[in-house]
Amino acid sequence: MRGVWPLTGRTEELRFVNGAISGTGNHRGVAVVGPAGVGKSRLAREALDSAAARGCVVRWAAATASARSLPLGAFAEWTGDPGTDQLQLVRGVIGALTDRSGETEVVVGVDDAHLLDDLSAFVLHQLVLRGDAKVIVTIRCGEPVPDAIRSLLEGGLLDRLELQPLSQKESTALVCAALGGPLDPSDMRRLWKLTRGNVLYLRNVVEQELSGGRFTELGGLWTWTGEPVSSPGLIELIEARMGVLPPPIADVVDVLAVGEPLDTSLLARITDPAAIEEADARGLIAIERPGTGRELQARVAHPLYGEVRRARAASMRLRRLRGKVARALADVGGEEMRVTVRRAALSLDSDLPADPELYTTAANGAIWRADLVLADRLAAAAIAAGGPVEASYIRAHALSWLSRGAEADAVLAQIPTAGFSDREISRVAFLRAINMFYALRRPEDAKSLIDIAEASSPPDGRAPLTAFRAVYWAAVGHPLKAIELIRTLEVTRLPDVVEAVTRWAMVVALGDAGRTEEAEAAAEEGNALVARSFEAAQMRFVLTDAHVGALSLAGRIAAAEDAARHLQQLSVDLPGAAHILGTAIAGRAALEAGRIPTALPLLDLSVKALFASGETNGFGYRYQLARTQALAISGDRVAAAQALVELEAHRHPSWAYLEPERLLAGAWVSAAHGAATEAIAHARNASEIARTNGQSAREVQCLQVATQFGDRTTAARLTRLAAVLDGPRVQAASAFAAALTADDGAALHAASVRFEEMGDLVAAADAAAHAAIAYRNQDLHGSAITAASRADRIAQECGDPTTPALREAMQPGPLTSREREIVSLVGLGLSNRDIAERLTLSVRTVEGHVYRAASKTGACNREELGATLIGD
Repeated sequence: MRGVWPLTGRTEELRFVNGAISGTGNHRGVAVVGPAGVGKSRLAREALDSAAARGCVVRWAAATASARSLPLGAFAEWTGDPGTDQLQLVRGVIGALTDRSGETEVVVGVDDAHLLDDLSAFVLHQLVLRGDAKVIVTIRCGEPVPDAIRSLLEGGLLDRLELQPLSQKESTALVCAALGGPLDPSDMRRLWKLTRGNVLYLRNVVEQELSGGRFTELGGLWTWTGEPVSSPGLIELIEARMGVLPPPIADVVDVLAVGEPLDTSLLARITDPAAIEEADARGLIAIERPGTGRELQARVAHPLYGEVRRARAASMRLRRLRGKVARALADVGGEEMRVTVRRAALSLDSDLPADPELYTTAANGAIWRADLVLADRLAAAAIAAGGPVEASYIRAHALSWLSRGAEADAVLAQIPTAGFSDREISRVAFLRAINMFYALRRPEDAKSLIDIAEASSPPDGRAPLTAFRAVYWAAVGHPLKAIELIRTLEVTRLPDVVEAVTRWAMVVALGDAGRTEEAEAAAEEGNALVARSFEAAQMRFVLTDAHVGALSLAGRIAAAEDAARHLQQLSVDLPGAAHILGTAIAGRAALEAGRIPTALPLLDLSVKALFASGETNGFGYRYQLARTQALAISGDRVAAAQALVELEAHRHPSWAYLEPERLLAGAWVSAAHGAATEAIAHARNASEIARTNGQSAREVQCLQVATQFGDRTTAARLTRLAAVLDGPRVQAASAFAAALTADDGAALHAASVRFEEMGDLVAAADAAAHAAIAYRNQDLHGSAITAASRADRIAQECGDPTTPALREAMQPGPLTSREREIVSLVGLGLSNRDIAERLTLSVRTVEGHVYRAASKTGACNREELGATLIGD
């Protein structure tokens, strides 16, 4: 292990136990009750350690099944001469346990008190009844308890604490603390489903997988590869708890192990109903109602029960049982896709003959459930069994999303297109080009492929090819060209996947061009499509990302957060990258709102997971843009600079429409280092690229950021854009720029209010900071204090960001803005020549600023001068 296993997620429980053993009156101790493995013993030991730290005398005994046959077996350590009569023995044990010095209190802990022999239970009863010691006992729920212990519980002399398994969040915190770093979210969810918060199982599985080399660390993120291998000790423990299973009961457990959950009526068709009742009575299976009006369902009582049974069973038995469940599901009938996917997945590894039609239908269903690995398996099986061409489309789609682009291209290239219509041939070309564009990172080759296909395709068969061209222009950052091509298409007549990708292009292009209402309409149509189309369902992630982007560019921040939140909720229980993408989009939306403490953990974990997975579609790059900006705004200069380096290393050529955002990320990093002039130059460069490309909404965003950094030349252009674009951002940014140009404190305050109402908290804080600076320049000190207080209040709401305006407003001093900038760079260790090159100034000019700054601050050397802005 990287470290120890801390006590996690038990703060309230530990406080309860400590209160029970340190209180007065009727509080004489506590019984910690719960199922095996939830951490009862660990909690009791922690409480004893706390008591010892307070100066108490503590003693610990553990009851066992083997010692139960011996009188006072649990307290053998404190038992005197075995020849003494029982009464004397009891007195001796009580005396030994309560031996203390002075007024020191005694606390006795007994583990597994349900296993105490009667005499030991009597000793414990007397300790509590007489008040000679405070007591902590652990009891496994469902086990018979000695009468003496039961009387203490029923009499209220021992408080009762029901200890539950850890929640998923608590399990995650425990594993990450033990590993010394985060575990990939998908792997953590897999671990949670396997252990369900049972601390004993959790620790056992993690340690086993670590020792087996299946837990590895890369880039600060732990990942879990391969299937879990249960340790012999864990298998023995679970088998001991399950007990010997007669064949009918073993059938019940094993059927559920391969096919859970199953409706109880269906389980009764496959296995003996009496055995089902017995398995339930023995705690081997769990019966639950999944929802109102739904039939009762059965599962194994704990996921590891199923894991152990599968590991112990012969492969032929498992194949037969899977086939049995699949046949029963087919006999019941029903068109629900979840059932179809389960049938097909069971059939793959069963004794049933191959069913290519079933596999193809279920592969589409697996796409709908975002289970791309299963979709690939099912589609591959359908192809191997001579299934329809649709199976090849599905498999290529899954492989491409799995970043297995070369395999996806091979599948598409092997489709026999003889006899296909021109439109169907174009569809194949579209899918190959999209895979080449993203998964293979070859945008120009993808465009050439479409050029070749178009040369031999008649006009009435070119719709998918035209759709690709629209996607291409939207993705490389030429929205007007994309919009022009989309206008020529009957989008609803395109195949579902082609239409979904085209809808994405529409949302991106219209959002970039500042046509927000049209972009929103396209997003709604796209979302309606992915909701009804199994094969297009995976596109919901990129559609929502585009939708969030369009709304954010327009300044509709709350709507962007709502869209991201909705997707995150949908993706909570989805496998693989789906959950990660939902988390990343939520992080990006939080960043747009300026909620940096919320955004950073979401983006950090998502980006690490995407980079560690080796994905090639560019999602890691896409969200590293947001992460870099968030780190810079947070003031973490070192991490932001490193993130910018990583951003360049992962730059993806097929996300070129985000080039202005990439330059803005660099601008924020420069601003974090105090180089405001450099930051403005980056932001203005980004705005010029956006302007040239026709990305008017992105141009507005870039000009707004430049204004936040102190650029007073943006007002004229923003005024022109405000006359033609949708959304509140352009109006707010235009008013902000005009107010800054006029150095109008009241107007800057009004701009801050406008940004806050819009939901852009960082901009609101910056505008208030500029208002404070403007008021101070006019010697309006009362107004300056009010504006600075507003800036500080908003800054606290978004995590105390570090921006040039906030630095100057919050820590006013004798230095001018230029002098502060240069002193910040001196503090980073840059020479005068380095500073001159970075700010495009002469060395002599820099020397003059350094001299004046040193005179104003009284600094005797460069080290002291640089230190004057530490913590700024």
